[in-house]
Amino acid sequence: MKKGLNFEDQIAINLDNLHEEWAAHAQTRYEYACEVSHLELKNKKIHEKLKTIRSELLKEAKEQGANNASLQEAYYRTHEDYISAKKDNIEAEYNLSMAWNALVAFDNRKNALENEVKLWKSNYFSSPTEERQIESSKNISVKSKEEASKKVRAGMNKRRTRK
Repeated sequence: MKKGLNFEDQIAINLDNLHEEWAAHAQTRYEYACEVSHLELKNKKIHEKLKTIRSELLKEAKEQGANNASLQEAYYRTHEDYISAKKDNIEAEYNLSMAWNALVAFDNRKNALENEVKLWKSNYFSSPTEERQIESSKNISVKSKEEASKKVRAGMNKRRTRK
């Protein structure tokens, strides 16, 4: 993938800045979609090059008297040009697969962002600001709403980032 794309950092969601996450999400997903398209084009070119090398080597094998299919296949499969092109083809397919996986992850990230906003709108991250009585004789003092929310978000953000 491109050097400017940093999947590990860009896939994480910062719960304290959902508005910024939403603002950046579409642009970041677009960049990954462009990368997928670029890698698909590159993969097709490498695949065509591989087929061309194979055809040329089959033609060469026939000219050298290899009339049976297994000798022809052995000739082109062991040729260094074909081996090199095949390695490039495998690498291109791997890169394309990884880019597609990243794109799917960004689609999943969008769903996660939508759900985080729903939770935020329903005050899921809020905490009580008054004292509560659990048993008649015990009072429990509760931290301020803001302090408790920060602690919860910090813990959630820590769990969501990859190491």
